[in-house]
Amino acid sequence: MTINPVELLHVLQAAALQDPASESTRKSAEKQLKIWESQPGFHSLLQDAFLDDSLPSEIRWISIIYFKNGMDKYWRKSAPNAISKDEKQQIKAKIPQTFGVYYPQLSSQNALAIAKIARIDFPVEWPSLFSDSLGLAKEAYDKGDLAHLKSILTVVNQVVKVLSSTRFGKSRAALQQAAPGVVRFVGQWCFEFIQQWMNSSRPDSSNGPGGASYSPEELAIRAEIGYLSLKICRKAVTEGYDFANRSPEAAEFYQATAIHLSAFLEQYSARPTEILEKHIKTLGKFYQDLAERQPTAFIMMSGTFDLIRLYLAVLQSQAAAFHQSDFDNIEFWENVLVRGLLLFRKCIKMIFGDGMSTIKYRTADDRAETKQAIEKLKTELCTDSFVIQVHDIILWSYLRLRPVDLEKWSSEPEEFVHDEVQNSWEYQLRPCSEKVYIDLLLNFKDLLKPRILDAFNSASNSSLSSDDAILSKDAVYCAFGIGCNALFEDVDFDKTFEQILAPQVIGINPEAPPMHRIILRRIALIISEWISVKCGQETRKIVYQVLAQILDPSHPLNDMVVQLTGSSALKCAVDEWDFKMTDFLPYMELFLTRIIEMMDKVEIIETKLALLQVISVIVEVSETHIMTYADKIISLLPALWEQAGDEHILKGAILHTLTNLIRAVGKESFRFHELYIPLIGSIVDPKSEMNVYLLEDALELWQSTIANAPSATPELLSLLPVLISSLDNVTENLRVELTILEGYVILATSFVEQEYGKVLFTIMASFIGSLKIEACQAVTHIIEIFIQSLPLNTYINDLVETGLLGRLTNSIFDTHESAINVTRYLTIYARLALADANVIVQFCDMYGPQRQTPPSGGSCLGPLLDSWIEKTENMGHPRMRKLTAMGLDAILTSAVGSQREEIFGRREMLAKVRDDIMAELEGENIEVNVDTSLQRVLGAGYAI
Repeated sequence: MTINPVELLHVLQAAALQDPASESTRKSAEKQLKIWESQPGFHSLLQDAFLDDSLPSEIRWISIIYFKNGMDKYWRKSAPNAISKDEKQQIKAKIPQTFGVYYPQLSSQNALAIAKIARIDFPVEWPSLFSDSLGLAKEAYDKGDLAHLKSILTVVNQVVKVLSSTRFGKSRAALQQAAPGVVRFVGQWCFEFIQQWMNSSRPDSSNGPGGASYSPEELAIRAEIGYLSLKICRKAVTEGYDFANRSPEAAEFYQATAIHLSAFLEQYSARPTEILEKHIKTLGKFYQDLAERQPTAFIMMSGTFDLIRLYLAVLQSQAAAFHQSDFDNIEFWENVLVRGLLLFRKCIKMIFGDGMSTIKYRTADDRAETKQAIEKLKTELCTDSFVIQVHDIILWSYLRLRPVDLEKWSSEPEEFVHDEVQNSWEYQLRPCSEKVYIDLLLNFKDLLKPRILDAFNSASNSSLSSDDAILSKDAVYCAFGIGCNALFEDVDFDKTFEQILAPQVIGINPEAPPMHRIILRRIALIISEWISVKCGQETRKIVYQVLAQILDPSHPLNDMVVQLTGSSALKCAVDEWDFKMTDFLPYMELFLTRIIEMMDKVEIIETKLALLQVISVIVEVSETHIMTYADKIISLLPALWEQAGDEHILKGAILHTLTNLIRAVGKESFRFHELYIPLIGSIVDPKSEMNVYLLEDALELWQSTIANAPSATPELLSLLPVLISSLDNVTENLRVELTILEGYVILATSFVEQEYGKVLFTIMASFIGSLKIEACQAVTHIIEIFIQSLPLNTYINDLVETGLLGRLTNSIFDTHESAINVTRYLTIYARLALADANVIVQFCDMYGPQRQTPPSGGSCLGPLLDSWIEKTENMGHPRMRKLTAMGLDAILTSAVGSQREEIFGRREMLAKVRDDIMAELEGENIEVNVDTSLQRVLGAGYAI
């Protein structure tokens, strides 16, 4: 089918319509384009429409969008309805023409489309990609056609970006081959155009080289070309080399950028502009990427240490500004300083080994160069004076709370607490400063520990006469808290907490300055950090006293931030390996009451989730002690569930809390069945939206419920049909579903067999032969429980008619079946023999002739006994061996035992196996009932 170009334009025009009245026309056009997209020539025609500058921009826009999507979907040879080779040649032949499209939105989409082609074709089908592109760029540069040059560089930037994402293969190697040429050409333009717009944009000059005067439009395009060139070279240097420091053009580019960064920062400080900001941020990404990808090359580059010192100088110069409430460019400078801190942190990691995982060693020279780089770091950068300088800047300037932090504390306390616990340290200045400070303290212990301990003692002994003194004390306490892993050997925390920290909280004067709440919060954070590192049992009792004070809502200093931080500290104190319930018990009611009261006051879902996790942990460790408060906790959950809405993480936490509560209250949990069991049913329903997000949590709650239920309540039994349906569908949750079924069979054996016996046996018959060991154990347990608990005549017909017994027998004879599974299947026969050995004989007589595989042609009783005798060697568990001995004895002593040749002819071997096992187990008190593992899970056991 040939597509008419005119008709295509009409359809594109209809697809570009945006007004609501044209919705049906637009959808019809989109449907037609969907049909055409697999037709030959469609994408070439789209490219023609894009190149036709006489068409309206909206038609060209929709054309390039569909063209780009088509390159992603149909360019690869193996794709269904792939674009033909001839059409590909037509498209690639027209690509140079697309560089003449200057409209930014169209140009950027065209660049994305070409990059998708390059990702597949380079280098095999398009080896001249870079030489062609750079050749056209040079022509445009030589002609002074800056718009054309910018359009070409837009494409080159996208191509390099896409190819850089590949980590192996031909395209990766080809990119590395092309990288030197890219850096040479584009790097030259980068600095030429940057220099032009930098010189022209200075307040004291408006002229370019040679006295040329640039209009604002010309200046803007030169700035954009310089910026595009910088982005291209950034990727080419970081991804196009393994050791960029060994390449003259890459090393030259790097050195020049370091010089430019200083000039950019100086000019930005005098007159901030968006283009300067973009250049500075891109250079920061460049240095960070190079440090991550090629750490040795980064260190060995000339100018790296000056670069890090430059960032440190900025860190120092901006310290005061960050503590001004009217600081305008806080987000930009935060980005710059975080980059500098990350670079310095990478240097620390490299010295002390943590950064070595990113280093590639190919030769002995590579290893030697890395050792040289590390030695260079130690001797030229990370000197004692430099480390102390960085330490002091971070401690006294960047661990301090800023005015913007205090403002958020007061106006949005819940958001403030939530932001503090987020793991976003790579993007935020204070968390990043804390991370770098920890690394400094851990790796330069001998140098820095005396400084922080002296600062801690001085701050603790000083009078808090001003807000500044409180903020400084908070910064020192912050360092003391986050540095616990470096300080614990030198600090007697029990004494420090009892004599210095606790008195600042317990009995605090309500008239104390409002800013003292900052110290209360910080002491709660210190508890969170030190409690699992070094805290004695007696000190833990004082910790509970301190937290009780911090969580007291009646004290004027305990605002929402202080209380929420205290609740997090409480969670850390309780959820800890050395926790003792006896010490916690006197405070449990107080803590639970205050956390529950706080739950009613907070509004943000994340805050409710955090508080619920505190309650959940307390419930988990308290066990039966929680019974007194169970009703109060349960009463919280329905309203909280409604408030959660679509926040499935919070709903999952509610289910987890319920699970812990059910386990804690044990048999008393039946009182709450009516409240939450319908919730389980609504989640496990496959049609429910919640099924996707909460099924595992709901199954865990269901399993705990059935394990702790004293009887099968009507609410529990109402879920049984859903369980059986799930078993029939065989999901990835089969093992836990079988465990839940075990509980139902134990609690209501007769009911389950009467109502669902045949269905269940049919489902389990379908499992036999394909079960993993754990699932096989669960299935055989369930069958054993039926045999142990009910008269034989109530279930034997179902076992046979559903094919379950036949599938068991087939698997026993199957040489490919796991030996462990076969021994489990034989336990079923042992149970049946104990119930009535005649049943086994009758079944083998009936089933043997029906078998299509050996042994067949008669009763399979003999081969069954032979397999049974053989597999006794695989039975290691004493319970299973005793059960086997008893089953064989039941067959030998049954009414048919001496009448059937299959049994009589093997009596000596059967008796020997039986006697050997009984002699082996003589004197041991082994109950042949349901496995003790099942007793532990379900709290019940049944003797034969």
